[in-house]
Amino acid sequence: MVLLADLLSTASLDLRLVGGDPDVPVRWVATSELDDPTPFLEGGELLLTTGLRVPRDGWARWVGRLAVAGAAGVGFGVGLSHRTVPRTLVTAASAAGLAVVEVPVPTPFIAVSRRLADLLRRSENEAEAAAARAGRDLAAAAAGPDGARAVLHRTARAVQGSAWLLDAAGAVLAATSPQAPPAAALQGLRRVRGQGARAAWTEVTATGTLTLRASGATRWLLVAGGPDVPRAVQGTVGTAAALLDLLTARPVLDTDTVTRVVTAGAVDLVLTGRADLARRLAGAVGLELPDPVVVVRWSGAAAPDLPSSERHALGSPAAVAAALQGWAGRAGTGRPVPLADASPRAADAAWARTSAQRPVVHGDGSSLPDRLDPADLQAWAAGRLAALEDAELRRTVEVFLAHHGARQPAADALGVHRNTLRQRVSRAERLLGVSLEDATDRAEVWLALVTTRAHAD
Repeated sequence: MVLLADLLSTASLDLRLVGGDPDVPVRWVATSELDDPTPFLEGGELLLTTGLRVPRDGWARWVGRLAVAGAAGVGFGVGLSHRTVPRTLVTAASAAGLAVVEVPVPTPFIAVSRRLADLLRRSENEAEAAAARAGRDLAAAAAGPDGARAVLHRTARAVQGSAWLLDAAGAVLAATSPQAPPAAALQGLRRVRGQGARAAWTEVTATGTLTLRASGATRWLLVAGGPDVPRAVQGTVGTAAALLDLLTARPVLDTDTVTRVVTAGAVDLVLTGRADLARRLAGAVGLELPDPVVVVRWSGAAAPDLPSSERHALGSPAAVAAALQGWAGRAGTGRPVPLADASPRAADAAWARTSAQRPVVHGDGSSLPDRLDPADLQAWAAGRLAALEDAELRRTVEVFLAHHGARQPAADALGVHRNTLRQRVSRAERLLGVSLEDATDRAEVWLALVTTRAHAD
């Protein structure tokens, strides 16, 4: 978190506080000479202006709109249209609770923006270091006596707030605070509790941040922190939820289990673009993440002998080749990439093309699904197959296409009579508005099917 005071203490900017609280958080810098700049604000900005012209409604109304938009304050450039900061502006800002800073002529607005960007970057780096320490502390706390209570309290300290372990109905199983969970969080729980083991919910307001993460099939971790909890620290909540699931499901958590859970958390962090934080978390259990790395999407009775999460694994090219040699399962791999660029996209697309006859598919990033935006592709596939709601009918089309339109082998694979297959295929063609005898239609439907399969839980 960066405070206005951090900007004020930068000697090269020569900023002067004219009024207001120097400890107000500043999330960004915006520049505007508009009568109403609020449509372009998200809250927390220091708005820079030279007062090129007095707003039509006057400074009081202008400041009032900024306050409603949640601006942090006003930086007024003097020496151009105004020799000093207008007194009416200062008075209105004081009444509205906005800080006012005088920006002298030698200080360009871009210098203020650059300095804030530097401070934000430093704050983020510090937050990631704190998150890594929190991850190591969570692993150590989980392995100690009364691990569940220790993990819950360590999570609350990481976000400088409170934490609760809830059941599916919202009843408190354990807590770091005597206060009841916020009502908004219980409403959020009702919305997401049927969404599975990866379900999550977050609400950020001016007063705080509420985060819910599934902790197993029937429990939920709720964390309440301040409004400026760094994103990196929020990332430790997922690790804490996984640890609490294991701790509350069994009385003792051994070192191997802690290592497995922390490793899974590190893999998930890599695949969500947080490679630096993943390295630090992995270091807590003595794991060195490879760079370059190959991402593997796997399914089977057990994970390959690689750092793995619920459905993905990571390894060097040589380690992946060795782990998948004769491996009993299905796997799709991407091409080697720098750890910071790792993504599950190519591996997911390759896994969707696996079959009993071809259990391992190596993707090189050149296939069509690899080159399309995954969100756009998934939305297109869902819409293209929307008419095919019947799971049996969808399975019939998939098997039929997998057997290249050969009716008898497809019927045998489905365990149905050839005439039954023919009737189902005809019905699917009517619903989809295609002919599966047409090569273009077959390719389009097959792409939609493998795309939805790659994104299925």
